[in-house]
Amino acid sequence: MLEPILVGLIVLAAALYAAWTLLPAAVRLRLAQRCGDWGRRPGRAGWLQRASMAVESAARKRAGGCSDCSAAQATPKAPSRRPPPDD
Repeated sequence: MLEPILVGLIVLAAALYAAWTLLPAAVRLRLAQRCGDWGRRPGRAGWLQRASMAVESAARKRAGGCSDCSAAQATPKAPSRRPPPDD
C-alpha cells in the first residue's frame, strides 16, 4: 500500500522538477517571486518562509544576465586626464 504512494510522489516530484527546469528563465523568476510573496505573508510557518525565500533566491541566481558577470561588477576605471599627444 505504501509503495505505490511513495512511487507516485517520486514521479510527481521528478515531473515538477523537469517542468521547472525547462521553463524559460523569465517565467521561472516570475513564479518564484509569486511563491516568495505567498510564503512571506504574515502567519506563515517559519520553515515555509525560509523555503519560499530559497526558491526565489535560487531562481534569481539561475536567471543570469549582465549583472552576474564579473566585468559588470568590477568598478569602472576613471578616465585618464592626460593631454592628447602633440602631432
